[in-house]
Amino acid sequence: MYLDEIQDWVAISHDLSISKSSLDLIIRDAGFSYKMLSKAATERDEVAREAFKVWVKENLLASMIITADESSKDGRTIFRKRGRAPSGQQAISEASFVRGDRYSLLAAISVEGYIGTRVVEGSVDGAEFFDFIVEEVVGITQLQLFQLASRA
Repeated sequence: MYLDEIQDWVAISHDLSISKSSLDLIIRDAGFSYKMLSKAATERDEVAREAFKVWVKENLLASMIITADESSKDGRTIFRKRGRAPSGQQAISEASFVRGDRYSLLAAISVEGYIGTRVVEGSVDGAEFFDFIVEEVVGITQLQLFQLASRA
């Protein structure tokens, strides 16, 4: 919550007018500090994320992993950057991410480095992602394996 919202709540709930500076002192004395807000997507499932991390740790080695991800340029929505939270905790603001024109970058990376990249106008759909994996990731890794085998 923000000072103006707390100030309004106190006025309505307790029929009491209090200045923002007095309210700020009371909140600080209660152990809350003013912090930068972190954005978290509203659909984020922390339990599922932790379960996935445990599965990866128990079942995979770093050499088995090639990660492929999409990065994009987007428009920004105006939002408050600071808020209040108890000391030792993050201040989080759930925000919608509004995008304008979009260019996406696909990249595949292993412990050896970049395997493939591709720039796409707009969003990446399943067919585009599949084509990227087949043509630029699998194709390149097979070529690398062939080159290593021919050196031996």
